[in-house]
Amino acid sequence: MSQVLDGNRIARKVVFRMRLSVAFWLIIATFQILFGILLILFGYGLSMIACGGWNIYASISRIRTSNLFSRDPSLIYPYFESSLDRICIWLAVNCIFGGIIGVLASVYDLVLRSFVVRHKEDLTLGLMSGGAYGSV
Repeated sequence: MSQVLDGNRIARKVVFRMRLSVAFWLIIATFQILFGILLILFGYGLSMIACGGWNIYASISRIRTSNLFSRDPSLIYPYFESSLDRICIWLAVNCIFGGIIGVLASVYDLVLRSFVVRHKEDLTLGLMSGGAYGSV
């Protein structure tokens, strides 16, 4: 192996990017709910409000997951390895019901997953044991 594995550094980046994703999704959810209220008379508003509510729930779940990853970064790779189907489903849901901003955030999630997959070796072999990671 010619490069030094730095899983802890990569794990910190993933946790930071997940928290950034939470901010994106909360902003999106706010817009979805506000626009949904404006469009409620046309019938399309209810689906936007539902998408916004779901995105708030998903953001809260993602905050919990990022906190779990801060404590145990070895869980990052398995989580993202199995997340492609889930991301694609929510990309489709946001395409149909949520609008373009939901699509953009879903694309961000795909980019984050790609980052994790590219750094598989760092996140599986390169994590240092002990409490060095806990400073995030």
